[in-house]
Amino acid sequence: MALLIRGDVSGPMNSRPSRRRRPGYSDYVLALLGAVTAVLIVFDVGGESIAGAKLLVCLLIPGWALVRWVRNVDPVARLIFTVVAGATALALAAAVMGWLQLWNPRPAAVGIMLASAAALLVPGPPSPRAAATRLPRPELKTYAPWLVLLAAMVTWAATLGLTNPHLGDLGLLAAFPVTWYLALAVVVALCIWSIVRQGEHSGWLTGASITGLVVILYSSAGLLANVPRLPWTYKHIAVTDLIQTIGQFDPDIDIYNRWPGFFLFSAFLGESSGYKDAMAYAGWAEPVFALINVALVLAIARALTKNPRIYWTSALVFALSNWLNQNYYSPQAFAYTLHLTMCLLILTYLRGNPAPWVLRLEERLSGRFSKEAPEPEEVRTYSGRQQALAIAAVLILQAMIVMSHQLTPYLAILGLFPLFLARYFKPAWVAPALLLMALLYLLPNAEFVKDKYGLLNGFDFLANAGYKASSGAPGPSLLSGRWLAREALALSLFTALLAGLGFIRNILRGNVRTTLIVGTLAATPIIGLFGTSYGGEGRLRVFMFALPWLAIGAAWLFWSGKLPGRKAVVGVTSAISVMAVLFTAVYFQNEANVRVPAADVSASRWLDSNVRRGDAVVETNYHLPLLVGSHYAFYLRTGQLISVAPKLHNTAQPFTGDDMLAYVDKTRAAARLRPSDRVFVVVSDLQQRTSTGVPRQFPKDVLVPLEHDLNVARGTELVFENKSVRIYEVSRADWGK
Repeated sequence: MALLIRGDVSGPMNSRPSRRRRPGYSDYVLALLGAVTAVLIVFDVGGESIAGAKLLVCLLIPGWALVRWVRNVDPVARLIFTVVAGATALALAAAVMGWLQLWNPRPAAVGIMLASAAALLVPGPPSPRAAATRLPRPELKTYAPWLVLLAAMVTWAATLGLTNPHLGDLGLLAAFPVTWYLALAVVVALCIWSIVRQGEHSGWLTGASITGLVVILYSSAGLLANVPRLPWTYKHIAVTDLIQTIGQFDPDIDIYNRWPGFFLFSAFLGESSGYKDAMAYAGWAEPVFALINVALVLAIARALTKNPRIYWTSALVFALSNWLNQNYYSPQAFAYTLHLTMCLLILTYLRGNPAPWVLRLEERLSGRFSKEAPEPEEVRTYSGRQQALAIAAVLILQAMIVMSHQLTPYLAILGLFPLFLARYFKPAWVAPALLLMALLYLLPNAEFVKDKYGLLNGFDFLANAGYKASSGAPGPSLLSGRWLAREALALSLFTALLAGLGFIRNILRGNVRTTLIVGTLAATPIIGLFGTSYGGEGRLRVFMFALPWLAIGAAWLFWSGKLPGRKAVVGVTSAISVMAVLFTAVYFQNEANVRVPAADVSASRWLDSNVRRGDAVVETNYHLPLLVGSHYAFYLRTGQLISVAPKLHNTAQPFTGDDMLAYVDKTRAAARLRPSDRVFVVVSDLQQRTSTGVPRQFPKDVLVPLEHDLNVARGTELVFENKSVRIYEVSRADWGK
């Protein structure tokens, strides 16, 4: 989804043409495309060869059939609403079928596509005024930067084939050739130049440049990997495959099956489009989520300001500061996108006049700090019907968020609740309704979460903001740990500093109300650290939810008035350059520790196909993705999947086969499981990793005594082997005879 939107279009028009618009040529084409896709789904034509195209149509056609009925929508918001509305319609259908245990994705998808095609043939509301959506043809003199952008993207694509496949402590930073960095620098320069210039047609160029930047930054690592990167992706693939295989979820298995919204949606979309395995499309998630979220930040900023430099800079800062690696195939990425869409809906349709006490606060701040008259703020009014539809959409999005991720609903409410309370958004009852939905879903799952993870870590802000490695895990190495953390912290603090200064400057310019809204959304996520550390990731989530609003604050720092001054140009160029350098260092340096070898995946696939309930699986590698397929529940529970990696850190004495079996029995006994008749032992030659993704510290020869026993003892058979992974099957009845 390219961000090719005209930069000088600020928002909806207030005209109300009376005549309804008849279906046009594009509507007939889209309706035909939807009908053809429905036929392809019915007969499962094309398999995975055209599954990607079917998947895209399934997302766009239902979304457009809904969004075309909404008048006077900003072009960027319309694009976002189309994609998210289509995804939400399919997700709701999947959720209903999943909860009712009526799993028939293909017939449901066919029904949705045919209904959407029929809706496209119904006369719709009048189109917005032509001036609001017409895309001007670039003039001849504007072709030069386009050619530069094209050359940079071609250079980047060609460079990927020249990247060194062997990764060390510097990850991809040392593997990329110089031409990759040259292409990145050119695209960043074009982003800055087009924002500063902001001529009549530069919105096109800015959108294309930022799109190219997102593609370079968020797809380079994935395109260089043979299988989806990030070890924790595979558990999500396994849950999706489980639902797609058995047609239901099982809350007794794990926490993912208790919050199945994302997995139901993904299984529905995969099966209806022709993907038999989530691994076939999971690798797309990173660039797709990144691009959608950048577009969402752009649309949110456009809802707050008419200044194109501000909203384009906001999108650029967000793209270059989102170093958290949270765009991968996961429930939190899905929920985060829905959360930003919810914020966009609220900012667009539910703006209100603040409460009297808030007005007095605004007047006091304005009288004391503002040095300029405030910019006129046009808060558009919408009909009661439009607001009711927006409220319904917000509640539906919250419902999908609530059933998809454990933390996102509460971090979202932290920012929105005080703004509804202050009447910046209306009606006020929406905020308690959002909170009530989250609590009602948590209530039947509270005991499970408390027993497994703990509901709250206590109101210890400093402890929850830190991170404590799991017991037995070695500490980070100098390059992959300490320096990487410092670079990430520097980027986060730099972005926050720019935003803080931007908030101050915006208040000095008289824009108190907008600053209070954005500042509240940026500051309130930190309250979450008073309740939980979320497994050590709480501080990351805080930055993640604050980042869109920090990006807007940073843009406020640089741009004021209609013409940019020299200081603003120098400042934004310097800041964006620093962000680009820090982001590149943080995002690509750790690649060796988060890339999953294809050999590991093939071994895990074999194990998933051959394991039976009650078997014990012994792993010697912290991050080999054993939970990878639809049978992962067979050996998920404590006492069935057993890691001996902590025992291998003790090198004072050899760890033998007998030691391994004794440790298995002890672990299973503690879990109240009987001794297992079959034990699978997985041994990998590849660099071992800890649960935090840094290399292990015990020497490789620690595994020699164990594997020697596995090779010579009776009752043991080597059942799988590839170039780096071996799996042994141990029969307890015959061991050592």
